Parts: sequence; C-alpha cells; structure tokens
Amino acid sequence: MGAVVALAVAIGGCDSDERVAQVATQAADRQAQQNTQMARVTHQTAEGARKLVEADAAARKEMVQVHRDLQTERATLGGEWNKLEAERQEIAQDRRTESMLVPAIQTVGAIVVAVLAIGFCLVLLFGLRKSDDADAQLGELLIHEMVAEQPRLFPPRDVPELPGPHRRELGHEPLHSSEGNDDPADPS
Repeated sequence: MGAVVALAVAIGGCDSDERVAQVATQAADRQAQQNTQMARVTHQTAEGARKLVEADAAARKEMVQVHRDLQTERATLGGEWNKLEAERQEIAQDRRTESMLVPAIQTVGAIVVAVLAIGFCLVLLFGLRKSDDADAQLGELLIHEMVAEQPRLFPPRDVPELPGPHRRELGHEPLHSSEGNDDPADPS
C-alpha cells in the first residue's frame, strides 16, 4: 500500500496532493475491501475445507463400521457354514454306516440260520443212531402200567377221591364214590 501512495505523490506533484490523497485513499479503501473479501473467501474456503474434512471423516467412520459389520456377518456365516458342513458329513457318515450294516446283518443272519439248521440236522442224525433204548423202555413201562389190572405206579382205580373243601365250594362232586360204582366211564 505504501508503494501506491509514493507513486501517486511522484506523479502528481504538490497540487495534486489532494488528488493524490484521494487516489491513495480510494486505493487503500479498495485494498481494504479486497483484503476483506479475500479474508471472507479464505474463511469460507477454510470452513468448506473443515466441513469437507468432517464429512470425509464421518464417511470413513461409516466405511469402517460397515467393514466391521461385514466382517462380523462373514464370520457368522462362516461359522454357520462350518456347522452345516459338519452336519452334512455326519449324515453322510451315518448313511455309509447304515448301508454297510444292512448287508452285514443279512449275512450274519443267514450264517446263524445255516448253523442252526446244520446243528438241528446233526442232533437228529446222532440222536437216531443212539443205541440207548431207555426212551423205548420207558414208553413200554407206561403202556403196561396203563393197561395193567393192578398198576404199580398209578393209583388204583377203585380208590375213591377224597372230597376236599375247595371242591365242595366250587360245586364239584367226587368222581368215585364208595357206593359200588367203580368205573368212572359208566354213568349208571
């Protein structure tokens, strides 16, 4: 600003002191207005830059939060995927085990049936070859006792049955009586 005033004084001389003073004042006023406008523009630019920085910081915070949310969701999905995969593998293992057990059980069942059949046949074959005739002797003894007049093992037919208190309560009469009817097959 001092350079403008010095220049105006050198050009105009004394007379024009007033004029120089006026030009200098106008120049100073314009300079002041320009400085004010520059300060205002600088202030607005600084304010705009500050708001831009704040907006950028907020956007970065949002991006970081979104990124964290995505990471959390990805981790959750990964855990769920792992669980699903483990369940799938377990079901596949169960199916393999079941598919292997069915033929094994069928084979074991067929072997057991075959062994039982062979064992039964062996018992029959060796049972018929026995020279022990105890069963035949026992059968003959029972037949003789049943047809004998005086059996030694069975009770005699003419002995009356003793009436018991429980038979009378139920309405049962003795099968044999001592009044002369010795044959239970004879109704008279």
